[in-house]
Parts: sequence; structure tokens; C-alpha cells
Amino acid sequence: MKRAASGLVLISAILWGSMGIVTRYVAEIGFHTRQTAAVRICSAAMVLFLYLIVFDRKKLKIHKEDVKWFLGAGLGSLFINNLAYAETVQRASLSLAVILLYTAPFFVMILSVIFFHEKLTVQKVAALILSFAGCVLTAGLSDSGLGKNPGITVLIGLCAGFGYSLYSIFGKFLVGKYDSMTVTAYTFFVASIASFAISEPVELFRIMEEHLDQIPLVVLGSVITLALPYLIYSYALRYIESSKASIIASFEVAAASLFGVILYQERLGIFNIAGILCVILALILLQIIFQKSLNNTT
Repeated sequence: MKRAASGLVLISAILWGSMGIVTRYVAEIGFHTRQTAAVRICSAAMVLFLYLIVFDRKKLKIHKEDVKWFLGAGLGSLFINNLAYAETVQRASLSLAVILLYTAPFFVMILSVIFFHEKLTVQKVAALILSFAGCVLTAGLSDSGLGKNPGITVLIGLCAGFGYSLYSIFGKFLVGKYDSMTVTAYTFFVASIASFAISEPVELFRIMEEHLDQIPLVVLGSVITLALPYLIYSYALRYIESSKASIIASFEVAAASLFGVILYQERLGIFNIAGILCVILALILLQIIFQKSLNNTT
């Protein structure tokens, strides 16, 4: 399974990259930014818990001493990440918001060295820099206005990146003790409560009532592009270092760009293409490192 771990993270990144399709669909129904996040997160949490209640209730059991880790994963990661990212998008360009979000691998690498004593190698750092450069080129900087209060905007964007990184840390602690389904379900449960609380629930339910025929597709899309990739990523964290997983997950930016080209006829410039190639080169470099480490342990 260690040999498949990188591939699983890559699948997660591709599914995350398709999230924009569902987000656009939900936004077109009439939900504002916080409601869009709440609908997606709550839909995913509901399906995950219903599945466990019906098919595997044993996985709902957790220890009291681990509640803090689930709170950290749900509030510190999923909720803060979504909230800060949504605020950054409102304050600055989408391209800059994406770039700030993908400072996450830098945070993961530092935290992994501190908490998991992972080795900080030249190859890892090179892959990280190559991946981040690829994200910058893919997202583009041509319209990267910071808007008003640029310092605050950057700080909020970095909070989105830091929150995104925390799942690789909290998740790593939890998957050693619980099934990935348990970790994912409780992470979404905690995040759903927080996101629902700030979503203007009365207005949220009014919009849902007016578009009941579209809600099943919203739920299905949320499970495929949000719950499923988190589930796969959580499972992969059992077999791969958090720092490597985080860098591989940056392929989400390239995947999102490719989905835009295929589904919305968006155009890629020379710098966007160069960025995608940089991300792919970073993945190849990480895979070479991963294969060497596997060979040394066998």
C-alpha cells in the first residue's frame, strides 16, 4: 500500500480540483459564499454519518482524550480554511487567493519536522519550491490585486494556507488510531456545525426550499469533490509523510485549470502551461524520492 499512497493523494488532488464545478453550481442557485461552504460541508457530513450509522456504527466510537484532535481537524483546518479562503476571495483576486492557499505545503513541512521528526532533505525542498512556483504560474499573477488593506488580506490568505496545512498534521495523529472514515466523518461533523452557525440558516433553508430539485445533485457533488478526497487523503496519510502528501496535493491547482479548459473552454497561456509542468515535475521528483526510500527499506 505504501507504493500506492502517492497515487491516492494525487486522486484526492484531482477530486479537489473539480470542486469548483460544484461550487459554481451551488453559487448559481443563489447561496452567498458562507452558505455555499456550509451547504457543501454539511452535505458531506450528513452522508458520511448516515453511512456509518447504517453500515458500520463501531467506527463512530472515539475516545474522550482525542476529542481535541477532532476539534483541531474540524475547526482549525476545514472550517478556518474554508472561511479564510472565502474572505480572501472577496478581498483579492482569485489567483492570489489560490497562491496564498498553497503556502500550505511550507507550513506542513515545518510542522512535520517539529512534530513527526521528518527529515528535511534538499530534494523535498526543491520539490516544494518547484510545486509552489507551478501554483503561482498556473493561477497567474496578471490580475493579482490586493484590494484595500493588503496586509490584512495577505494575513487572512496565509490563515487559509495554514488552516489547510493543519489537516495533514491533525489527520496524521488521528489515522494512526482510527479508521480514515471515522477521522473524515468527525472532521466534517465539527466543521459543519461551525459553518452552519455563520451561514444565516433561515435564509439558507429558504433558498433550499425554492430549489429542492437541485439539492440532490448538490449533495452528490459535495460528497464526490469534498468528502471523498478527504477520505482518500486521510487513508493515504497512514503510508506517506505529511510533507510529501501536501506537496502532491498541490496538483489540485493544475487539475482545476484543466477542468476549466475542458468544461468551461477557459484558455491557458504559456505561463499557465509552464506552471502545470512545474507541478508535474515536482510530483515526479517526489515519486523518485519515494521509490528510493521504499527500495532502501526492502
